[in-house]
Amino acid sequence: MLQSAALCALLLLSANLLAQGCASCYTTAAAGGSQTAHALRAGILLLVFPPTLIFIGLIVTLQRWKSADRIFAYRNNRLESIEGEEKK
Repeated sequence: MLQSAALCALLLLSANLLAQGCASCYTTAAAGGSQTAHALRAGILLLVFPPTLIFIGLIVTLQRWKSADRIFAYRNNRLESIEGEEKK
C-alpha cells in the first residue's frame, strides 16, 4: 500500500505532468499570432464537448437504471407482502 502511494506521488510530481506538448508544437503555436491562438482555443473547446456529453449521458443512464431497479424492487416487495397477506 505504501509503495503504491509513493508511486502515485512520484507520478503526480513528475516534470512531465506540467509539460504542455512538444517544442515544435509550442513554437508553431507561438509564431502563429492571434488568429492561430483563437483557432487553437476554439479547437480545444470543440474537442471537450463530445467526451463531456458522453460522460453526462452515462451518468443520466446509470441514474435512470438505478431508479428503475428501485421501482422494480419496491413493486416486487409490495407484491410479495400482498400475496403473503392473502394466504393468511
